[in-house]
Amino acid sequence: MEINWKAVITGFLTAFILGLLVAWFAPLTEMTGLTQALPGLIGGFIAGYMVVGVERGAVHGGLATVIGGVVLLVVWAVFGALFAGLFPAFTGLALGLLVLIAHAIPGAVAGAIGGWIKGRRATTRETVGTAR
Repeated sequence: MEINWKAVITGFLTAFILGLLVAWFAPLTEMTGLTQALPGLIGGFIAGYMVVGVERGAVHGGLATVIGGVVLLVVWAVFGALFAGLFPAFTGLALGLLVLIAHAIPGAVAGAIGGWIKGRRATTRETVGTAR
């Protein structure tokens, strides 16, 4: 399977920018876990929507979420080391890697949904085009 890197980069940038915004502006409440999962879901959906098919959407959505999460995690670790110290930064990095695994699955599911919707829309357009 060929990887559409344009879709992965677009999903990654979406997840990265939304992840930064959530980290800076979302207050710590009972809904924080859901709020922090939204960037990966949206980025995965966008990456999956840019390709056609459930399987390709899942792969591209998972890749976009994982790449976005890794880059965001490295940025957080660097800023944590600069402003909080090495121990909190590396502890956060280790916990972040565990969370990253959990975020890859919803990103892949969102990508599969996006790919399915795109494939369904493409099929509908083809059907309408042949009916004329």
